[in-house]
Amino acid sequence: MARIQGAQAGIVGLAAAWVVAITVAANARASDAEAAKLKNPIKATPESIAAGQTVYGKYCKFCHGDDAKGDGPLAPKGTHPPNLVDAMWDHGSSNGEIFMNIKEGIGPKYDMKAMKAKMMDADMWNVINYLRSLGPKTK
Repeated sequence: MARIQGAQAGIVGLAAAWVVAITVAANARASDAEAAKLKNPIKATPESIAAGQTVYGKYCKFCHGDDAKGDGPLAPKGTHPPNLVDAMWDHGSSNGEIFMNIKEGIGPKYDMKAMKAKMMDADMWNVINYLRSLGPKTK
């Protein structure tokens, strides 16, 4: 009898974990859609790009590299920070999605840490303007 109860408890636990995983995934998709709607409130002026370069140099280059190609010397062991100047964006390519990735970090392990405690929103938008100035031009 105890074995049956143990097996039932295990099944209930797996079902609960599955429901949580589905809920988290659904919420992530909804938040990605909301993030994609965000517009950069800061024009990509030479001043904004220079400010973004400064902030990038302070917080981002250690993992993403001096040239933003994902080859920084201090990236967590076993991680592969993305190239931020190519056309491939694994976690969303809109300005809003990039902003939210910087602000909230990228899970599930959060090798890309949330920067909301270190950077102001304007700094994040300036970094996006800087990265856009380096990467392929969008139409």
